[in-house]
Amino acid sequence: MHYVTATAIDMTGNWPVRVEVHLAEWDGSAAVILGRAPLIDIGDIRGSRLPTPLDLCCDVVGRDDDTVVIRLGHGATDRRGRDTFRVAAEAVRPETPGEIFERLLLSHHVDPDSVTDVESAWLAFTEFVQTGFDGLGDDCFQVQWGRYSWSDRTATLGLTRRFTLPAPGGPALWQVSLDMRFAGFHTLTTGGTGFDGTPPGPARAAALAAVRATIPEHPHLYDLWRAVPRHSALTFERADQ
Repeated sequence: MHYVTATAIDMTGNWPVRVEVHLAEWDGSAAVILGRAPLIDIGDIRGSRLPTPLDLCCDVVGRDDDTVVIRLGHGATDRRGRDTFRVAAEAVRPETPGEIFERLLLSHHVDPDSVTDVESAWLAFTEFVQTGFDGLGDDCFQVQWGRYSWSDRTATLGLTRRFTLPAPGGPALWQVSLDMRFAGFHTLTTGGTGFDGTPPGPARAAALAAVRATIPEHPHLYDLWRAVPRHSALTFERADQ
């Protein structure tokens, strides 16, 4: 998957927010796209003054030296019903690991900013940790949970993938995490699986299945797994700074 840079012109409503986006085509015209969050991701532009740049998920279906033919993701179309456009090559970029996880969450009908079903988020996570991408080096995953301070009024459940990517001066350590917070669960103990570096493929699938099979063995964690989070957030950040 890739992303194409467009321009958010207007947002209306509360949730799901309705978004008007203009996409510049190679001939100088602009396609007008109307969609709703979270299928059009407005996470990075909330509170921004409009108009402002906004990246749209897309597939590259053709290219030449200066232009790229893209097809919009998530069923988005313009006012004319088109989903395929020719745009300038520099307007298109590959998706980041965080965006890969976000796309997989959306494919399971999970909004990363408002998770309502932990099991669906877990299924998307199991797909994500089996997905390769350019430059992927050392690679592991972890599930962790608990209340991390006496003053924290929420319990946390986190799904994390950690890996290295090429960087100037040598490989850099990065991680993608989906963190979910829950009200209550005052007696939840802190725990985690530890980072598991089993290689992607059948062996990793077995390791993931083993993690999921242990959830009912922890009564409070099992209750957490079945609860609805109060808040959730997806992050992609350096883990070695």
